[in-house]
Amino acid sequence: MRYATVVLCASVSLLSVASIAQSPQTRGKTGADSDAAQPGDEQLTCEQIYAQGMAQSQRDQQERNKKNEHRRAQSAATAALIVAGSTVGQLDPSHATALAANKAAENMADTTIAELGATQSNPRMDHLKQLWAQKHCVTK
Repeated sequence: MRYATVVLCASVSLLSVASIAQSPQTRGKTGADSDAAQPGDEQLTCEQIYAQGMAQSQRDQQERNKKNEHRRAQSAATAALIVAGSTVGQLDPSHATALAANKAAENMADTTIAELGATQSNPRMDHLKQLWAQKHCVTK
């Protein structure tokens, strides 16, 4: 009975990791979803460009915070699965839990490396920077 409970917990943890990894919030979504150029951009003053840039920066930070929260949840689920895999490893002749834990850890590492390697530019922020330079704006 105890073995079944641990395997069930490990399975739930694996499902949690899989659902987080497949969640749309964790796949390539950034604050860059807004269009680069918006109507009226050419008439923006330096102060307005600065304010919009700060607002965009805050939205980007909120998106990064969401993504990091998902990573923390994924890490906790993977850690629970690894602990379960090592705990029941001697009781599980097929080593299914340990194999699932290993696969979850590999998937988490692959996802993290892919996200770190794919730095995404924010088209709206790039456009605001371009407008800033074109208008010869300076910070006070």
